[in-house]
Amino acid sequence: MSPIYVYVIVWIALFAWASFIDFKNFILPDWITLPLILSGLIFNTFSENGFCSSTDSLLGALIGYGLIRLVDECYFKLKKQRGIGQGDAKLLAAIGAILGWQEIFPVLFFASILGVIVGLSLIKFKRSALENKIPFGPFLSFFACAFILEKVLTLGP
Repeated sequence: MSPIYVYVIVWIALFAWASFIDFKNFILPDWITLPLILSGLIFNTFSENGFCSSTDSLLGALIGYGLIRLVDECYFKLKKQRGIGQGDAKLLAAIGAILGWQEIFPVLFFASILGVIVGLSLIKFKRSALENKIPFGPFLSFFACAFILEKVLTLGP
């Protein structure tokens, strides 16, 4: 089995695990997000079949984290409460470390669209109210896995 498949299997398992934890507890634990970040940086630095350059991987981690933190700080200034957690910032940092900074924006866009669709559907069918929180990690994780699988299918073993 090619080492790329080992990484991919572990990443998908960790993203799925993170999603279940976030759905249940509204938390993305460091013991999942930090190894995802580190493994993405290691994979893209030392693998022959990396998804991006080590520079793009490092930029992805920094931009992914910084982007979510920036959005949360702006929200805090407007609403005087936090709108998104540090775990989501670390999860997007992991996605950036694995896929590179170029993939952060499409993943974030599609995750946001799906989150809005799910949130509005829950409100429409009276399963939730506008004030209720919805975990964002599962949407980020879903599209991270989709983009990772797309990379594997495109690049091959």
